[in-house]
Amino acid sequence: MSTFPFARYRPGQRETIDRVTAAFDAGARYVVVEAPTGSGKSAIAVTLAREANSAYILTAQKLLQDQYLGDFPDLASMKGRSNYECLVAPTHAAAAPCIAGRTFPECEDCPYFRAKDVAIAANNAVMNYAYYLAELNYSGGFGRRELLVLDEAHNAEAALLGFVEVSVSDADLRRVGVDEPLPDGSADIDDLFDFAAHLAPRLRRRARALEARVRAGEAAGDGGLELLRQKQWLDGTVPRLETMTDSRDAGAVEWVVETGGARSGREPGDRRLAFKPVTVAAFANDVLFGFVDRVLMLSATILDAPTYLRSLGIDPDDAAVIEVPSDFPPENRPIEVRPAARLTRSYLERDLPRLVAEIDERMAAHPREKGIIHGHSYKICRAIEEGLRPENRARLVTHTSSAGRDAALDAHLSRPGPTVLLTPSMTEGIDLVGDLARWQVICKIPYPYLGDPQVARRKELDPAWYAWRTALTIVQAYGRSVRSADDRAVTYILDAGFPAFLARNRRRFPDWFVEAIRT
Repeated sequence: MSTFPFARYRPGQRETIDRVTAAFDAGARYVVVEAPTGSGKSAIAVTLAREANSAYILTAQKLLQDQYLGDFPDLASMKGRSNYECLVAPTHAAAAPCIAGRTFPECEDCPYFRAKDVAIAANNAVMNYAYYLAELNYSGGFGRRELLVLDEAHNAEAALLGFVEVSVSDADLRRVGVDEPLPDGSADIDDLFDFAAHLAPRLRRRARALEARVRAGEAAGDGGLELLRQKQWLDGTVPRLETMTDSRDAGAVEWVVETGGARSGREPGDRRLAFKPVTVAAFANDVLFGFVDRVLMLSATILDAPTYLRSLGIDPDDAAVIEVPSDFPPENRPIEVRPAARLTRSYLERDLPRLVAEIDERMAAHPREKGIIHGHSYKICRAIEEGLRPENRARLVTHTSSAGRDAALDAHLSRPGPTVLLTPSMTEGIDLVGDLARWQVICKIPYPYLGDPQVARRKELDPAWYAWRTALTIVQAYGRSVRSADDRAVTYILDAGFPAFLARNRRRFPDWFVEAIRT
């Protein structure tokens, strides 16, 4: 196939491309491809995008966008404004003077708008989910295309949940000039939704008032940038509030409310409300799929196709599901199940020392090899760091918040010694090929957090979804270390609850995962 980007195919790539083409030709609007990590899904995506008249390719992270552009330079790449330098001020395009209506000769060469012009004109553009959803639904410029490719497609639902969610704090309202304090902690949930319904038209009126000030030329003054920022927040928040109110009143979507303190940097006592949909199936076609004719979804962790399709509101009769086996020898990627500790809430404090002792042993078994420990939570990571023997603790590279995540990863990748990356949040999106991870540990079954009311209600309505998301995270974590048929690494699963979880959910795990398990 002349559109294939490389000189030769990996095993199964040509067959997968032919099966996808046949499924589209047979009338499927959606084609789902479940293929293991390292099977060359990006080359499949680019081949089919090139075969189409026009395509959007979406990734979950900007890092993966950069990988696409590095491997396939004929693609156009587009990110949000904050990723582009301003040529007239020491800032980025999201805070540039042009936002406030002040332009300069240098603006003709603005990196953001030049990149956007290139991406609009290109047949194939690669974006991250967040940019695509915001740009296609609110900003304009990009038009309808033939094909939408969702890379890491298991993240599509989470991207939609984040896009539809609407958050309001006391500080937000003060900043846009609306004197409307949020309900206090005694308000019941109906009161919170009534407050949102009352707030939406008031914010709409405020947005119109700011629009009038912009048209009158006030945005060009010294306070213009803040005026434009207020208007941008209102333009994003008001339609989300109205969508939430309308869909709830119509009974189309169930919503929950998360209450709590405002984010750091706000005044003490500030409150925050986050209105979250329990499901996004009712929104998916309008805000994600409605801009294209056909959709190709690629992931190593579809796992449970009926649950996956249901989460995105896709009729199974409109979809074809293609499963690709792994050609990686199972002896190169063994999974050793070592039930060292029970890490449920009831047993966590008692069994954390047992977990740490087992990790000490695993590190001693790999004294000259890099590895990664998936700790699941910062609490577990702290216990591991504090409890290890000094010689093992010295090998750790870790982080205590999301802000330090990238620095920890860079340190692990760049240091020459047998470092061990300890993290609660790198189960996907990183590539620890070869000597970067010859072993890894999955400490705990990664159940979604039930303290989130959205997750708790979703589990109550659809227990299969909860089990599916858990299995998905396990398989994604497993895929961080073995990236080709010649690569090798051992994975240790230490949660004593894993054998029972596997027995209950065997059908959700791919055969190529189960065949690697050793007990």
